[in-house]
Amino acid sequence: MSMIDPLTPSGVKPQGDLGSLFSDKLALVFSDEFTTEQLDTTKWTARDQSRGSGNSGVEWWYKPENVRKASGNDALAIDVRKIGENTYSGGRIDSQGKFDFVYGAFECRMHIPHTDGHLAAAWLQASGGLPEYEGVTAREGAEIDVIESFSNDDQYATTLHWGGYGNYHQQSSINVTAPGLRDTWYHTFGVAWTPEKMIFTYDGEIVRTITDPDLITQVKEFPILSNEIIVFAQGNINDAPLDDTCTVYIDYVRIWQEAE
Repeated sequence: MSMIDPLTPSGVKPQGDLGSLFSDKLALVFSDEFTTEQLDTTKWTARDQSRGSGNSGVEWWYKPENVRKASGNDALAIDVRKIGENTYSGGRIDSQGKFDFVYGAFECRMHIPHTDGHLAAAWLQASGGLPEYEGVTAREGAEIDVIESFSNDDQYATTLHWGGYGNYHQQSSINVTAPGLRDTWYHTFGVAWTPEKMIFTYDGEIVRTITDPDLITQVKEFPILSNEIIVFAQGNINDAPLDDTCTVYIDYVRIWQEAE
């Protein structure tokens, strides 16, 4: 079964410098232009999941009803809602169990909303989870945050997490300067990696390069798109307007690998 959206333009390549790690044989292996009325469940799962609680006892969730077709345009929308007293929900879609890849280029085109205790995120997760033991490195599997829009400034974080989320957790993070992050409706965010190198891009320009071999995952990863209610996002979810100004919009997701 093909994982390529038939409406993806033929021969499309990653924007700008994202494909610079690869030869001209880079081939599209996965795409979604989000033009259908319903989420393509052959590619994605919309999660219904508790995310715990944070400051002031606020509980947060992923809820599938927050994932919808954007009215009037070909895009996926992920909303934020209040679902109970001090309880809020965002949304997440991922391709776990349906599609994953190792080495290649991931690119998404997203609208980043104002941050009020929630953030837009595009990330990859190791298909086998994050191994937890002393001395583990990201080579064995990592969470790769391509973008987390934690601030209302023109910046966002790119972060690697490995070693699980408990006693062995480690991370490597930088803040990326992102001119016009909200002034322009859509921007592209990408990551590409080979066994020896990873690059992250913003609108096709390289914003981070990793060559430390202990930071470069060597295992299959699957893509995730989310609107996260989370404690470290700037602002307070209780102050969020909970309208379309809080919504994350995704125009497309595309993934390439080097053809053999």
